[in-house]
Amino acid sequence: MFYQIKEKKFYYENTFCQKLENGGENFWILTNLDNEDLRKLDLAKVIEHEIPEYDKSTQNLNLVQAYDEVKNEFNISYKAELKSLEELKELKLKELKAVKEEKLLFMPYKNTIFQIDTDAKINISGKISEIMLAQLNQKTLEDISWIDKNNKAITFTTSEFLEFGVSVAKYTEEVIFKNNILGDKVKNASSLEELKKIQWENKE
Repeated sequence: MFYQIKEKKFYYENTFCQKLENGGENFWILTNLDNEDLRKLDLAKVIEHEIPEYDKSTQNLNLVQAYDEVKNEFNISYKAELKSLEELKELKLKELKAVKEEKLLFMPYKNTIFQIDTDAKINISGKISEIMLAQLNQKTLEDISWIDKNNKAITFTTSEFLEFGVSVAKYTEEVIFKNNILGDKVKNASSLEELKKIQWENKE
């Protein structure tokens, strides 16, 4: 690939037709010409540099294009630059949100992991309402079978299921509350170092 200096655009062919003042034409194979011969045709060789290693989580990769008049070369390179603090904050908030949403799908409870996604919560709430209505009317309900994460039926008494429902509500509240606390810390962070310390799990 070559660069047309005056027209400031790329030239992708390997042959070039030079118009002569007498109306004639010269045809050149560009790869056979050195940089100075290319300059006479108002062309420059394009040098494409390798993409450097960079940290995608904290850096942007920016394209840098520049014409070197002395060498008659057009350089295409890449420069890794640190993302702005606001960009890093947005990424951190998305990271925390993803963790929150994952944690709100399942809950560990008495050595078993239960599904607690939105549909599961609706079903749990409906079953609790059924239990409370039965208690109000002094009716006895049979034990309740509930499916865990692996679709295994777990048996609860009505009192045990009410306790389970309370635990689901408490766990959900704690997850949302923790996400809000961490989100506020992200928004108030003043440096990359502060952001890196904000993690859902305490790794100390």
